[in-house]
Amino acid sequence: MPAIVPDFRLFQYAFASAEHGSFRRAAAALNVQQSTVSRSVRSLEDRVGAKLFERGHAGIRPTPAGNRFLEDVTLGFDHFRRATRRVGALQRGEHGELAIAVSVPFIRLGHAFEKFRERYGGISVEIVEATSSASCASVQQRTVDVAFVTKVAGHGELRSLHMGNERMLAVLPKSHSLAGACRLNLEELRSERFILSDGGSGPEIEDHLIRRAAKWAVSPNIQLHRVDQCNLISMVAMGFGVTIVVGSSLRAATDGVVLVPLVARNALSLHAVWMDTNPNPALKRLLEIVRRSGCARIAT
Repeated sequence: MPAIVPDFRLFQYAFASAEHGSFRRAAAALNVQQSTVSRSVRSLEDRVGAKLFERGHAGIRPTPAGNRFLEDVTLGFDHFRRATRRVGALQRGEHGELAIAVSVPFIRLGHAFEKFRERYGGISVEIVEATSSASCASVQQRTVDVAFVTKVAGHGELRSLHMGNERMLAVLPKSHSLAGACRLNLEELRSERFILSDGGSGPEIEDHLIRRAAKWAVSPNIQLHRVDQCNLISMVAMGFGVTIVVGSSLRAATDGVVLVPLVARNALSLHAVWMDTNPNPALKRLLEIVRRSGCARIAT
């Protein structure tokens, strides 16, 4: 059988001819010449190697082989139309997948992602929690599309967007003598045991504590735990120590603790980090929303 080179116009003319029962009426419906339709159907029959229509004075009708052929092709066209719509949606960033690394509480990004989900609900989002350095490395290795971090770590091919500064808060047991304070200096906690996560923003908070404690008479007592922020807060309630969290909108998820803002220069910067060479259209859509979500300035 001759090789069939797809020409979708031929199929369109065949469908219209079967629907209207006449090359003339099919041509009128398609706004082309009758000879174009009849010649195209003949060409399709030659390529298929079978007669698809019976021709007569009363018009045309599909042969048994033609009926079966058109039924099968219709299924193929349905798949083709769906595939075309899907590819178009992917290119517009309306569908697809987006992998995101975070080293900050995801609640800090809530407003931007609410907008993102409203507009692009067809995009599947995967969230991975990691340290800032690991998150930046994942962006460079293209295992994630974008990272939201408190410290940009990597070389010059990374792009970043400064999204503002996040103040730190002390998380204390409700029974703590300073639990009723409106705000605290970090030095007021110098005798406390600090429990921090070894993931997320834990390493940056630890570095901050060590830098600020350089002028104290004692070194800070810091213990790292392989738990997330919610578990750290639960541990504070159970008397393991105190912790430091970032995010002015953070809400304590556990009874038995209070959150007290730290004054002065106790804050961490929040950045979005990505690669310009990443072609994922969904990444572009997310960054557009992030840029409009608040004070952000782009950097290299």
